[in-house]
Amino acid sequence: MFNNLDISFASFGEVLFDVFGTDRKIGGAPLNIALRIKSYGFPVAMISAIGQDDLGEELWQFMYNKGILLSAVDRLKQLPTGSVQVTLNEQGSATYDIQYPAAWDCIPYTKKINQVLDSVQVLIYGSLACRHEVSRQTLFEILEKEHLYKVFDVNLRAPFYNYTTLLSLMEQADFIKFNDDEIFEIAEAMGKDHSSLEETMRSIATISGATSICVTRGKYGAVLLWKEEFYENGGYHVQVVDTVGAGDSFLGTLLCKLLSDKDPQQAIDMACAVGSLVAASAGANPVLSETEIRELMNSTEES
Repeated sequence: MFNNLDISFASFGEVLFDVFGTDRKIGGAPLNIALRIKSYGFPVAMISAIGQDDLGEELWQFMYNKGILLSAVDRLKQLPTGSVQVTLNEQGSATYDIQYPAAWDCIPYTKKINQVLDSVQVLIYGSLACRHEVSRQTLFEILEKEHLYKVFDVNLRAPFYNYTTLLSLMEQADFIKFNDDEIFEIAEAMGKDHSSLEETMRSIATISGATSICVTRGKYGAVLLWKEEFYENGGYHVQVVDTVGAGDSFLGTLLCKLLSDKDPQQAIDMACAVGSLVAASAGANPVLSETEIRELMNSTEES
């Protein structure tokens, strides 16, 4: 599926439990991305924190069993392992009530983080982990590392963001991923009013200095700006169960394919197929086979 596995990743931010009524599933966007990357055979480390509690132990064992490198995951006495109450509407779209504070809000900068970063090429980070000053400060220290290819996964969860911090995170990034609501909201906040998505993407690239921009559009697929060229996939028709984690698996797949095979159209096609299959499954991290992915990519059900 991939031509070159000689790339390693680190993912910074929240690791937690998504709670659906009486059911709970392990999640958090940075962890979801890491798990999808690892499923393709790439080395990936988490940089995060969990509590010294039963949920933290369960989460640690899960990540360990999945082969995620955990040396930069701290165990904190003073804060609990994170959780999120997830509510799904009739279309399977999710809203979130995010516990605050949680252990991942206070990720300390440690020597172990430096050791991990010295051995990876790609750093993935989001905006939600910046809601607390401790994790925010740690992230901005990490972003000073010049050798890293930096991927910013915009993840707007009111009230946990502000445009000043978002702009700073964008200015550090080589690659930025938005959904369509997020990019238009941020562009409007920055005084940029464009009639088309492509114009808005180019404007954001100019403002931020990012060399690549990707925007997901739900069931309508995604658009990628890569090396000044646009690539698009119109989406695949699936029966949505829930959308939790679909964008995370999309991004993990896109990065692996782009950076290893360097075929932008194949990368966005595969990423859209994987995101669709995740949306057609319960929870953020279903196991997907190469056969399932290929069958959907080769289907005539694009919409």
